[in-house]
Amino acid sequence: MNLNIAIIGAGMAGVSAAKALKARGGIVTLFEKSRGLGGRCATKSWESHTVDHGAQYFTIRDERFRAAVQAASGDAVMKLGAPVIDEKEGEIPDSGRWFHRDGNSRLVRDLARGLDVKTETTIERAENLLRRAGGEFDHVVSTAPFPQTARIFEMDAAFDYVPCLTVLLNYRGKWLGRTRECYAISDHRGPLAWSACENHKSGRVATGYTVMVAQMSESFSREHLERTPEQFAAMVRPLVEARWKLPAETFATALGHRWRYARVACALQAVQVAPGLHFTGDALTSSRLEDAWLAGAAITEHGIFGT
Repeated sequence: MNLNIAIIGAGMAGVSAAKALKARGGIVTLFEKSRGLGGRCATKSWESHTVDHGAQYFTIRDERFRAAVQAASGDAVMKLGAPVIDEKEGEIPDSGRWFHRDGNSRLVRDLARGLDVKTETTIERAENLLRRAGGEFDHVVSTAPFPQTARIFEMDAAFDYVPCLTVLLNYRGKWLGRTRECYAISDHRGPLAWSACENHKSGRVATGYTVMVAQMSESFSREHLERTPEQFAAMVRPLVEARWKLPAETFATALGHRWRYARVACALQAVQVAPGLHFTGDALTSSRLEDAWLAGAAITEHGIFGT
């Protein structure tokens, strides 16, 4: 008999796990609380632009991931050519930075092609999905951030993710200030940890504009996490303008986004869960998209099929 398997979370790890389990003969249903797929591989249509406000780019180092990406998205996956600069140390070596032409969340959607996905569906208690509790599934796999997984698995376990406050900034005029010089500037010593110009992703930004994405340091993000997006966006804007030499008078609009579970500081050790429940995701590895995909693909090693 084929196993019915529920997967909670339709980000990179969830989609990868669903594909791997379906390939083994599982009947898989993905549950996603949001309207769209992607999780922290997030893209927003904003002010006539397409902006990655989650993962800015992704690596392709593992050949299994390369094959999956190529099969799903083909030529829509493009290489970032402009350099990334460290504010103190200069250009950072490039081992390959990639983006999806139509937005990085589209990569997850491409990989999810052919899967049964139920969006805008919140799971409050994973146990209720299992057959022993009157549900229809033999196994439940959560790929949600571990604090959310612990809650729906009813576990008394803590794990701290690093939050990140992100701000999108829209300016009138193309290639303003230093934006032609490089794609991004990183500085892990100050509050503005990362800032990048989306104009380097061809076709993303409306004609006549410059769009910046700022991602703030852990200390800044923790300190200001409960401020409104409007408040922290106003704090971030002058930092970006100073670093990139953007004329303040060209500013048009800003948008703030709060990522409570942006990345893991260190990998989570394996945890004991109730029979029929399973957990995988970037908490077990690291927060790179490629690592999340690999963690999801490894779900077939969790004994679901009795191996």
